Amino acid sequence: MNFQIIGLLLGAIYFCTSLPASAALGDQVVTTSASSDSRSAQSKKTTSVGSTYTISDTQTVDIKIRQFINSQGRVFAIAWKGTDLPALEELLGTYLPEYKSKIAERGRVFGRKSLKIKTDNIVVEGSSRQTDQRGRAYIPASLPAGFDLKEISFNE
Repeated sequence: MNFQIIGLLLGAIYFCTSLPASAALGDQVVTTSASSDSRSAQSKKTTSVGSTYTISDTQTVDIKIRQFINSQGRVFAIAWKGTDLPALEELLGTYLPEYKSKIAERGRVFGRKSLKIKTDNIVVEGSSRQTDQRGRAYIPASLPAGFDLKEISFNE
């Protein structure tokens, strides 16, 4: 019984420390120095794509998260892939209640391995296989002019 409690505690500690610190969908990106982040299991890479947006990749042991940041520094899209699902609470931020409401309206769907939730403000899509979790979320109204939605994926 003590081993179960220790296992649960270790699992909770791992979960809390394995997710990357990043801005949620629609939030302003805050830059921090690498030395201020104690999560040794993550790496971060940022790539500028012209003057319209920047891509920031964050990698942990189990999950890779890609943020698309507009020229004003706001996250307009997020993509993820990994062996586990990321914490949608952290990724969707203020859009989480809207997402949950749409999920509740839809009800439980059996046998489906893909998800598409579309509201007036956000789109969340995902696919799930045993150890391959992929998805994306974006704010249609915030997409830069001429932006191709195919960019928001991990089909590499």
